[in-house]
Amino acid sequence: MLDRFIWGDVDRISPEAPVPVLRVRSESYRLGGAANVIHNIHTLGGKVTACGVIGRDEAGRRLLQGLQEIGISGKGVFSESHFQTTQKSRVIALPRHQQIVRLDRENHGEIRSGVLKKIRQFVEQRVKRCDGIVISDYGKGVIHPELLDLIADLIKRKNLICVADPKKENFKAYRNATLVTPNREEASQAAGIEIHDESSLREAGRRLLQLWQSKALLITRGPEGMSLFRPGREMRHFSTEAREMFDVTGAGDTVVAACSLALAGGSTYEEAAVIANLAAGLVGDEVGTVAVPLAKLRKVVQGQK
Repeated sequence: MLDRFIWGDVDRISPEAPVPVLRVRSESYRLGGAANVIHNIHTLGGKVTACGVIGRDEAGRRLLQGLQEIGISGKGVFSESHFQTTQKSRVIALPRHQQIVRLDRENHGEIRSGVLKKIRQFVEQRVKRCDGIVISDYGKGVIHPELLDLIADLIKRKNLICVADPKKENFKAYRNATLVTPNREEASQAAGIEIHDESSLREAGRRLLQLWQSKALLITRGPEGMSLFRPGREMRHFSTEAREMFDVTGAGDTVVAACSLALAGGSTYEEAAVIANLAAGLVGDEVGTVAVPLAKLRKVVQGQK
């Protein structure tokens, strides 16, 4: 996805309708969605290969250029003539950085089977050089049951780390992942339980471990922190550090990136959760989609000791 930000000043209400008038100062573009996960893995010191789909449009060209500018190969990013690159445009009023509205442009048709086949072939070929696979699912069509079946088989045969950020379109298709990282709403939907207290949270976690056959589950709960589940073990909570948060755009992507790198590097699930929690907190220090630098995270981690 491509994240577009339109920055400006608001000092009056439109005479045409009761809406603010934004005097545009500037525009900026940042890597979003799965590309934001890739960006965070890169800035946190990992080597990462991109795989996904873009449209043959201006947003797709900007996205591919953004990946290339940080040294990420575009060989696994396939362009589809009938596909519209997902672009989220956020209108931000200064100086308080208040988001006025978000405009989404996205694909509404299916991705051709030939492109999906190329993705499966790319994953199967490149996995030989990787320690793990990250599934950043936004429900736009790239992640689908056939691809998830392939990845589940690769994980098992090659003993790979796999971290999956799920979406409802594929809730029943995930399996064998090392770690799955739904937010509270996604966990509630997938488990069929409204999470409203510790008891319902515990039951949802138990059901999802069974449903997804994963080694661990990390439910992100916004200001309430994160909850880690593992088969046969007690639920563990990780509190969010109390701090002023300007913006949480992309925080879930940062959690996925940090957990993936931590687990691939030999961390325990508990250590990965702590690192991801701290990294996500750094995202809220700035406005918009942010890739967390390793030096900044290291400084915060050392401050916890």
